[in-house]
Amino acid sequence: MRGDFVSTCIAYGDCNTCGLEKNTVELWAELVCRQLGLSLTNCGHTMSTTREMLQYNETHPARMHDVALVQYGLVDSWLTFRGAPYVLYYPDYSRRKLARKLVKKLKRWARQWRLQDRVGSIEQVPLGEYVANLRLLIGSAPQTQFVLVATVPNLDEPRNPRIRRYNQALQALVADESNVVFVDAFDDIWEEKGQALMADGTHLTARGHRIVANKVLQVLQVL
Repeated sequence: MRGDFVSTCIAYGDCNTCGLEKNTVELWAELVCRQLGLSLTNCGHTMSTTREMLQYNETHPARMHDVALVQYGLVDSWLTFRGAPYVLYYPDYSRRKLARKLVKKLKRWARQWRLQDRVGSIEQVPLGEYVANLRLLIGSAPQTQFVLVATVPNLDEPRNPRIRRYNQALQALVADESNVVFVDAFDDIWEEKGQALMADGTHLTARGHRIVANKVLQVLQVL
């Protein structure tokens, strides 16, 4: 990919795209854009899913950019009890903040009463909806180069089979779309999990961001 051709980039994703408020490491999307000379609009949002992604695409359309970096699956693949309510994190306002507090209380009660065992469990965003949401995003911007970035592994290992399943669905989208590439740093992060993941098991360290950025650059620089 020639740096003189692409000038703008937008990133959609969760906490590993937006970074942590008190952690000032250079993010993987920032590293990629600095290396390629792209102007970055970062629409990463903590706790967000592909549902928030569609909302961001309304206010910050991918079609306005040459490249779109997309990294979702961590929260989408999170298990909750069947029928659990969901309140968007974006766009946000006071009523939604209050509603999320009530939902969190409900979920704490559900864990105490083992509601998942009683009514069954389901991913926060079921896999079929996850794929459909991504197809909507990609279809909205046929001239944009999409880079679908796999979710990194989690130190809470029971989560990883679901993360892998969502990553596999992400990869499968490449076969159907000419403007989409897939980047997977899952195994690279896991090999260096002690240095690449924070103690909370979820968030990337500076080393982790560099690993993801390098994998993205390897793909983009040969386009």
